[in-house]
Amino acid sequence: MNKLFFIASLLITGFSCSKNSNGETDRVLPVVTISAPLNNQVFTAGQSVNITGTLSDNQQLVEVHVHISNNSTGTLLVDIHRYPLSATYILNESFIVQSGIEYKIQVIAKDNAANESRATVLVSAN
Repeated sequence: MNKLFFIASLLITGFSCSKNSNGETDRVLPVVTISAPLNNQVFTAGQSVNITGTLSDNQQLVEVHVHISNNSTGTLLVDIHRYPLSATYILNESFIVQSGIEYKIQVIAKDNAANESRATVLVSAN
């Protein structure tokens, strides 16, 4: 068991920092831009909400997460994970809204050096 913990610790340490070809550690945060929906946009119950945007990094995006939650209760309703392994990623996801709920849409980008950025919009349905 101790060997497994040691190996896991080495792997985590090895992947938690990334150096470029000059030996410098990557400290540049990814950029997350949500194009749609607009913050505080109101939809009709049963309508599909398209989430679009662009994510980028100076080196490589390794994870993109889209979390959609009920903003009042904090309950996570949708949890999407993508692994682009490229410097840019075009976001295109969707979900159906229900009446009376305010949704928090959070998009998270992580790069090879564990730098992380987030963007959030709130939407609701009548």
